Amino acid sequence: MKVLLALNSLGIGGTETYVFTVAEHLDRLAHEPVIYSPQPGRGVAVARERGLTVVGPGELSEDFDVVLVQDAAVAYEVAELRPGVPSVFVAHSESFDPQSPPQLPGTVDLQLALNDRVARRLGSFAADSEVVRLRQPIDTERFLAPGPLPEKPRRALLLSNNLVADRGAMLEEACREIGLELVRAGGNDRQTTDPREALGAADIVIGYGRAVLEAMACGRAAFVYDWSGGEGWVTAETYSEIEADGFAGRGDVVLDRAGLVSALKEYDRSMGPVNRDLVVAHHRANVHAQQLVEIFGRLASPQRRPEAPLADMARLVRLEWRARAEVHGVRVENARLHTELNDKGEELIATREDLQQTEEHLRDSVSGYETSLSWRVTRPLRRLAAAVRGRSDSVGER
Repeated sequence: MKVLLALNSLGIGGTETYVFTVAEHLDRLAHEPVIYSPQPGRGVAVARERGLTVVGPGELSEDFDVVLVQDAAVAYEVAELRPGVPSVFVAHSESFDPQSPPQLPGTVDLQLALNDRVARRLGSFAADSEVVRLRQPIDTERFLAPGPLPEKPRRALLLSNNLVADRGAMLEEACREIGLELVRAGGNDRQTTDPREALGAADIVIGYGRAVLEAMACGRAAFVYDWSGGEGWVTAETYSEIEADGFAGRGDVVLDRAGLVSALKEYDRSMGPVNRDLVVAHHRANVHAQQLVEIFGRLASPQRRPEAPLADMARLVRLEWRARAEVHGVRVENARLHTELNDKGEELIATREDLQQTEEHLRDSVSGYETSLSWRVTRPLRRLAAAVRGRSDSVGER
């Protein structure tokens, strides 16, 4: 079976990791996966390093049996380029509209959700298309436990591309209070194409989404906390509820600094093997690939794609994608500058307070000296010296 995995932008992120994982495991099942992206980025080199085929615009020369699309732009584009090929849409977000399914009836034939929260949103759209719920796949042969967890945690890894400054500061304070070293990976300046080394060097991994699952596969203690909130530790008891929410931190738990301190103190070394078992039981990528093949096999060729300017609709969605990316970039930069401004303001206040303290100390020193015995005893000599200087000045003027 020839499978086209299509996504609008091939950079580094959760969607791209999903595509790489699925493509590798379809290949292991002797199918022929090909990744297509009209906007190639850093992910192209990563895919090719892992032996995957990547093509761009104008390179879709083969016929495919099925298309697995990740966003609306490529869904419209592929529907026009390959109108006779069944299309399955994988929804990765409930809030980023360019990754919502196309609402033009007949554009996609089936929708996949990787958690209950997204599945509910898919079921609310006007377009009537079957929704299938699967679980986020993790390659449990690539992500392995490097060793057991220590009795007392020493290092926590914050693995995130999105954490906002105020939450990050609160987390740093909480870790400092309990003597836990906090390091970070992800974001514009710390983004990694392979987090396994960073995961293996940590005892606790803090993040959301796939980052949490990859940490669990590595036998690390996993704590859900990121830009949208937190849900705390993943355990055998909390797993079902947190997984249903997509490890997104959008539950009912509200964590302030004191709450973070209290929660992080509940670390237990047994979290490592339990987390590994949970991922192996529910998130193996090879099982996910088998489920996809079953879904592909029961899809019939679409009777007819909609008669609409699909290429132009794809272009409009891409324009929205770029605009949202630019807005996000402006927000990130604004937050960085705001934090920097606050830090400079605090430094200025601290400098001003130091100057005030120095002035007060100087005044106290002068006052103490002027009331001392030596100052009083030498007062006549100072007066005589002043008188002599006055006469000398007068002679000089003549």
